[in-house]
Amino acid sequence: MAQKPPSPIRVLIVDDHLVVRQGLISLLESCKEIEVVGQAENGLTALSRTKSLNPDIILLDIRMPGSSGLDICRTLDMQSPKSRVIILTTYEEEDYLFRALRSGAWGYVLKTASYEELVDAIVSVASGHRPLSPAMIDKLVDHFAELAREKARLESGFAQSELDIIRLLAEGATNKEVADRLHRSEVSVKRKLQSIFEKLDVQDRTSAAVEAMRRGLI
Repeated sequence: MAQKPPSPIRVLIVDDHLVVRQGLISLLESCKEIEVVGQAENGLTALSRTKSLNPDIILLDIRMPGSSGLDICRTLDMQSPKSRVIILTTYEEEDYLFRALRSGAWGYVLKTASYEELVDAIVSVASGHRPLSPAMIDKLVDHFAELAREKARLESGFAQSELDIIRLLAEGATNKEVADRLHRSEVSVKRKLQSIFEKLDVQDRTSAAVEAMRRGLI
């Protein structure tokens, strides 16, 4: 739920690289809405500084010596829930994104973000929103789209062998190519195709591929 952000927004920067911390401080000092109240070079110091400084926002790196940023994020979420964590990282892998969100992070911003994007993320989280870098939004959308397709496949009543054939049909493979790639006989493939046509209520290969895509099976 949106809320009015505190003024100024008190920020703690946590990163094991001094140059990164100093660069962030230099950037954020020019923003009147934000006050950098402290910095920490590792997770344990971050926990201590959070307790003493009570920041509104914590910019937290993932990879640091000792406890990882994700471990610290989980601890902060339990011990200092009013201090909201934004993961600030170089890692674009969706696994890190999902682990960060499960650990209680409010935002996930890449270090390649512009000054405006970083400030917007801080203000957004302080207002109760959960921003992600554009690249990470695409990964999240792709992930949920795949989950939707997987759900459709599980509920479709098709065996995995039939789904494999449908996928190859959509790629334009001939019966012989399907048979070769799936290590089956052409007779077996033709039999499977007939079953697929009946389940999809279509008459030919092209219609089968189109209907399968419409249903989210491929």
